[in-house]
Amino acid sequence: MTERNPHNLARYLKNRLLEEHLAWRTLFREEWVSLLVLLFGVLLLVIFTRPVPPGAVTLAVGQPGSTYELIGQRYKEIFAREGVTLQLVNTNGSRESLEQAADGQSPVNAGLLLGGIARKGEYPELYSLGSVDYLPLWLFYRGPTLQGQDALSYFKGKPIAIGLEGSGTELLLKKMLAMRGIHLQEEDENFRRLPHGEAMQQLLDGKIVAMAIVDGFDSPTIQNLLAHPELHIFDFAYAAAYVKRMPYLDTVTIPRGSLNLVKLDPPEDIHMIASTVTLLVEKTMHPAIQQLFLAATDEIGDENNQFFGKGDTFPAYIDRSIPLSPVAKRFYDKGAPWLSGLMPFWIVSYIDRMWLLVLGVLAVVLPFFRLVPNYRLFRSRMLISDAYDEIKQVEKRMYEATHVSELRYLLERLDQLEVEIGDFWISSDETNRFFTMKSALELVRREILSRIRHLESSN
Repeated sequence: MTERNPHNLARYLKNRLLEEHLAWRTLFREEWVSLLVLLFGVLLLVIFTRPVPPGAVTLAVGQPGSTYELIGQRYKEIFAREGVTLQLVNTNGSRESLEQAADGQSPVNAGLLLGGIARKGEYPELYSLGSVDYLPLWLFYRGPTLQGQDALSYFKGKPIAIGLEGSGTELLLKKMLAMRGIHLQEEDENFRRLPHGEAMQQLLDGKIVAMAIVDGFDSPTIQNLLAHPELHIFDFAYAAAYVKRMPYLDTVTIPRGSLNLVKLDPPEDIHMIASTVTLLVEKTMHPAIQQLFLAATDEIGDENNQFFGKGDTFPAYIDRSIPLSPVAKRFYDKGAPWLSGLMPFWIVSYIDRMWLLVLGVLAVVLPFFRLVPNYRLFRSRMLISDAYDEIKQVEKRMYEATHVSELRYLLERLDQLEVEIGDFWISSDETNRFFTMKSALELVRREILSRIRHLESSN
């Protein structure tokens, strides 16, 4: 067996590359309109589906040291792991967080707020991603332990801190008091609208007798208040009645002895009212960022100690005053996308959103791309096949012709086809088929000339 000459192999590869180059030049020269339309369609698809999310997002997290901020910090860590910068912005409370998230001119893209603060239809610019945690309403007070008493009766006329104006604490208290026929007035000196840190200090100094705060068990403010033996937690005897009237609320309990088993603190169960922390986002927020928020919420929910016994609850769509995002609805109905953790989050989100469209596009585009590596062969075969089709048509009409004029017209069509064939660029791999086609053309031409001579001699 003779060895292949390396120079012949190099020449063969060079010729194939040259032919491929010539074939692509022909493609761009003759099909440039179709290619531009295809390119324009791909660009429109990319623009409208936004595959790549922004690299930075801003989240409003309420007052410093609050559970909102603690949740925001955890979100920030998870976002950083995925290469997204989450900027946290402190506000005076839920109402300010809500308004900043809804303001298109504000840099805030999302906000954590207390469930039930917003009314249906009030913020059409926002979507809900659901609730992410429970926040109880704590009422810390000084003095003797109260049992079975109504807070309104005992604290009436006494100085009490109710949170900053627009905070979740103040707004929740307003709704609860309104149900009892009491309306908070800004000029009432007994209701002190103070930030949590200042209210805590005044309570410890004896300047106020109680402070209300909606916050989580693990927040620094709550832990500091729980550490002071002079302070007590009010037991809401009518908790179930409030929850009955406000379905976005729930009842939670501090079980007897759960704060300190050595001292059996508290000596009896303490009944409390809890709302939820709801995560709201701009409707224009990128779907991949929404997906990342939901995945982070799910991860945070699994990590929580769940002091109030609400394990594996969040994320959940509890406060329904703001419409649920379509991304969140899909997450709740079908869970996390099946590629989660295997690819970058934005690719997983894009595939999850676009897989049906992608399948349709692939059905159209894939056959084209299968031709790309051998376009020179495809084009050569296509030209030869078209020439064969023309020759067949001429042959068919030749058998049907009954006059010399019809045969001469067919002869002119063959001559014209022969000229066009002369301009063909054919791959060397298709040379045999090309010359076979030319031979077929010549055979049909000879048959036409023979029939012309026969008809002329008959006349």
